[in-house]
Amino acid sequence: MKSVQTIIAIATIAALSVCSTVMTTAHSGYLSDYSALAEAPDAASASRAAARAIDPAQVSISEVVWRVDARSDIGNDERDALLAQLQRELQQGVQALPASPQGRPAQIRAAITRVETVSPALNTVGTLLLIGPLDRGGAAVEIEAVDRLTGRQLAALRLGYFAPLSDIEARFSKLAPAEIALRKAAVDFAALLQPASVAAKLASR
Repeated sequence: MKSVQTIIAIATIAALSVCSTVMTTAHSGYLSDYSALAEAPDAASASRAAARAIDPAQVSISEVVWRVDARSDIGNDERDALLAQLQRELQQGVQALPASPQGRPAQIRAAITRVETVSPALNTVGTLLLIGPLDRGGAAVEIEAVDRLTGRQLAALRLGYFAPLSDIEARFSKLAPAEIALRKAAVDFAALLQPASVAAKLASR
């Protein structure tokens, strides 16, 4: 009887753990400056919004790099695909920004610092046992926009994110949760490139 209760308790804890999107990660040292980043209440992210407008027509992506600890379960093709996706998502985010001819020119630097894959087989077993997917995945990213003329940091984001349980299909694809996390990071970072005053004006229209 006790063994059954123990199994149920473990299963309940596991099920609750996969519901959280918080991936707590320490900074990797990639960003040029961490001092101005404001920590989110859940410690899942830290960010710095631009204080001045940035001209999207003068924004380039200077690098998107891999800073993940060596591991055997991610192949070179998979790594390159994740890097390409982050760069593509960042480019799309910049292109969607409103024109700002008087804004600052900037370069964007980004690094993928952590990737958590999922085991489709394990999640299938968990689902068959009516527990739900037991394995979750996601990614951690650090991104910054640097003034092209002064070299100073204009905006920055450090984000760790597990794919939410609502994206149930992603729990059955090895890298899908990481792809979701990269997409969120790019969207969140693009929002930081607009000063609060500009964003407020756009929202009031």
